[in-house]
Amino acid sequence: MKRITAFFRPQGKQNKITTMFKSTVSRFHSFKIKLAAFASIAILGTSCLNDIDTPITTPAAYVSIYQSSPDAPDMEIFADANRVTSQPLGFSEFIAYSPFFTGERLFRFLNSLNGGTLLEKKFQLETDEIYSVFVLDHATNLDAKLVKDEWEDLKPDFAQFRFAHLSPDAGEVFVEFVGMDIPLTPNTVFKDVTNFGDVEKGKYDIRIKSVVTGETIIEIKEVEIREKSVYTLLLKGLLEEPSNPNSLDLQLITNYFDL
Repeated sequence: MKRITAFFRPQGKQNKITTMFKSTVSRFHSFKIKLAAFASIAILGTSCLNDIDTPITTPAAYVSIYQSSPDAPDMEIFADANRVTSQPLGFSEFIAYSPFFTGERLFRFLNSLNGGTLLEKKFQLETDEIYSVFVLDHATNLDAKLVKDEWEDLKPDFAQFRFAHLSPDAGEVFVEFVGMDIPLTPNTVFKDVTNFGDVEKGKYDIRIKSVVTGETIIEIKEVEIREKSVYTLLLKGLLEEPSNPNSLDLQLITNYFDL
């Protein structure tokens, strides 16, 4: 098992492709073994969670956390009294799937500079379920959304793909894979995360289009979609502030791949 991090830079933009790992429902045995063996792996400058410091056989949920707020300060994250981050989490950084105690958990997001509370939110975590937490919106209206990550059994020649709309000012959009007859996703608004669906393997130009105007607001070219892989495409940053370092961008995360 390995980590892969690559970067696309179409038209001067840095569109990241990153990888994290997990398995599906008979999935949990192998997932726990992999997690125990690779608990020290760090992705995008963050490290695996320290929420569980007991053996991997303890009943657990598995959670990743993605920080998409374009103007929030770097943050420290706690689940109840347990520190989740080993170093501050910044914009477009994420923590890979890691084990958490189950039940109702209070997630606290703190300003890493002064310890001030940015957000507190309770989430119910169930045993052997896998989740993504998306931190989103502007700092003045910070929110976090918990999504249960569920996909179909992987099959030859196809991948599973979903889209997360995390840009607070991009408006209603849809995803188009050039060459396909219909849009890949339904119309989505800010904070929407679609279900996973099948995509045939291959190289695609991916366009995010405005529902209102029909125009492409951002595009990445020749993205390789591999069979038996699970992907999340994230739209993040600010459309209306192109000079902002956190302007509109795309990031493709590989949640899982079958070797």
